[in-house]
Amino acid sequence: MLKTKIMSIKTKKIVVIFLLGLALTFPLKNAYSAGSGAYRLEVPDAEALGKGSAFVAQADNPSAIYYNPAGLTQLKGKTYVSVGASVVQPFCTYEDTAGNQTDRRRQVFTIPNGFVVSDFGLEKFSFGLGATSYWGLGTYWAEDSFSKYVATKSDVITQDVMLTAAYEINDNISVGAGLDYTKALANKKKKLNQASWGGADGDFQLKGRDNNAWGYRLSTLYKLNKNHSFGLMYRSAVDLTYKGKVYLNDLNGTYQSTFGGASYETDMSTKSRLPQSILLGYCFKPDDKWRFEADIEWMDWSSVDKEQIDYPSETDAARLAVLNAGNPVQRDWRAVLSWAFGTEYKVNDNWKLRAGYFFHKTPIPEGTFDTALPDSTSNSLTLGTGYQINKNLSLDFAYAAMFYNQRKINNAVGSSSGANINGKYDTFINVYLLTLTFKL
Repeated sequence: MLKTKIMSIKTKKIVVIFLLGLALTFPLKNAYSAGSGAYRLEVPDAEALGKGSAFVAQADNPSAIYYNPAGLTQLKGKTYVSVGASVVQPFCTYEDTAGNQTDRRRQVFTIPNGFVVSDFGLEKFSFGLGATSYWGLGTYWAEDSFSKYVATKSDVITQDVMLTAAYEINDNISVGAGLDYTKALANKKKKLNQASWGGADGDFQLKGRDNNAWGYRLSTLYKLNKNHSFGLMYRSAVDLTYKGKVYLNDLNGTYQSTFGGASYETDMSTKSRLPQSILLGYCFKPDDKWRFEADIEWMDWSSVDKEQIDYPSETDAARLAVLNAGNPVQRDWRAVLSWAFGTEYKVNDNWKLRAGYFFHKTPIPEGTFDTALPDSTSNSLTLGTGYQINKNLSLDFAYAAMFYNQRKINNAVGSSSGANINGKYDTFINVYLLTLTFKL
């Protein structure tokens, strides 16, 4: 009997170590913005998404690592693990002032996630490790489209790892803190207009990465009584410095003579700041069947004021004059508020039904809008369900339909290179998310 118990403990440890390693090293190859405006992602957990991602005042499953680390103190006695993945399916159509329509290239993005929580036998403390992506961008316009001189393929991919700890002060109040590690890759392409000297279009590509960006989060969970609870979380800004290369290809005419051939590459560096945010939530449980939640979030997108590329290895004035044409690019994004509402109904001991709504206001003004990120204010509806397979295993599914307001644009972005992106943009996104949660 004792030998069997020891073997069981060893097996659990092996499983946990494997899952921790998986969470830290899983490959994230695709990502797309499906969150609080711009390139924020918010698809770490199906239970939360089913309720419109209003979860900060509940935070009682392993995804509390993301939503509110203070909630980890509610997970006692065992090791809790959740693994899952979301599928994001965006659709975007552009219509110019003459009524001609262009569909953005169809893409489907898969975003995995994993969370592990344990109290390690400590009465007041809980600890968590999680990995997902909560920043991302993926747009692809055809290389012969209206967008070609502004953006064709634009990818920003992050891998985010969160190490968290929580402490239960008393039965009513818990506090939490987390350290966030972000690994980011940027890959942007567009065409170069060489028509003025009779040449075909050239190619511009920027590739850079930052493998060492850090941030933190601080949070609290306050349970007034068994019916009412409140959650509060602050997430710090994260400063990224992308370092890599700029590539120019298929050059001719003046470009070819300036850069000494049909192809050219040089080192580049550009900085970006992921915004700080403050999230406040309220959860109301009138009985054992119903749960109602509401969140509001302030996100400081004003940190995105401009995009500047530096070329530390290039000293030739003529080349720098070409490379710096239109550099830096003004962004002038603004801080915005977003909010979410959700509800859950417990049908029986096995089944739960969920529904939610969330509103995200775009931080991008019309004057600096471009086709790399055709963002708009959105209203989203969510549905979800959860099934308790047994006392240690549950499965959750959620679906979100994201309806973006039609964006009418009239600006001068890209005009210096011969582009005209003025017109109407219509966007809709499907999000599907599945999460498996189990206890060891």
